[in-house]
Amino acid sequence: MLTKINKHLINRTIKTDTASCLAFCRIFVFATSLVIATAAPTASNATVLPSSDMQLKYRVYAFGLPTWFDASVDVSFADQKITMISTLKSWLVGNFHETSFLWTDCQYQPSGYTNSGFSPGWEFDDALQYDWENGVARYQGYLQRPQQERAYQEFEHVLDQAQHRGFYVDKLSQFFVMGCYFDRSDPAESDEPLRLNYLDDTLGRYRVQIRERGEKIKVAGKPYSTIEVQSEPYEATPGSIHRRVNYWLAPDLGYLPVLIKTKIGSMPLKVRLTNLGEAASRETSSR
Repeated sequence: MLTKINKHLINRTIKTDTASCLAFCRIFVFATSLVIATAAPTASNATVLPSSDMQLKYRVYAFGLPTWFDASVDVSFADQKITMISTLKSWLVGNFHETSFLWTDCQYQPSGYTNSGFSPGWEFDDALQYDWENGVARYQGYLQRPQQERAYQEFEHVLDQAQHRGFYVDKLSQFFVMGCYFDRSDPAESDEPLRLNYLDDTLGRYRVQIRERGEKIKVAGKPYSTIEVQSEPYEATPGSIHRRVNYWLAPDLGYLPVLIKTKIGSMPLKVRLTNLGEAASRETSSR
């Protein structure tokens, strides 16, 4: 059963841990994955958005300079089911994340995700599945910390207000929900904060608010009008790492984030959309 998204809804988090090395690597993977999304069906007055399979490419910038970290996402549509796969590969850090969910006309029901990757001293391979009948989400997977053995863990999260089934998102599916929420016909209502929750072996709760409308950002030489939103944690599992993140969402791209900004300590980090499909050039954002 699908549940209509409304102003009381939704949620998001990130992969978490406490060590400083993992803080960089996982926040980097998280930030990269956050901008890897695709066009979503939207509410009432929205433009008709793409529903065909696509691949998107992103690049990470530190202190304003491009890094050697590039990421891609493959998105496939099959009736009401959407599958998204993000891939990041480098010699230092890697991440593979696959999620699937049901979606039609702002009705959303996540199925679950698988997530695996590595960074210096760390390795993880985990999954989360939603059991809507019983109102729980089941997490299981392996985690290896520096100088520790690989360990298996299982958790069962009780879903708050599970009858609303649109409250829970992951780092890819959340943009469909954001786009639907902020594209509603009543601007005053859509400017109210959106609450997002993300589950893995921890729980993080965030508020998302609009900061600015109308700024134009170039992608592959073409300017896109954006909505800047800020996502900030207000509750999280003790010891987990959560950061304020700003996203620039492009309505003409189905609220695909064309730019995100966050900080790791004092280091500013940006992730930019650089390539839209096979026909797009590799010209990066001019912002």
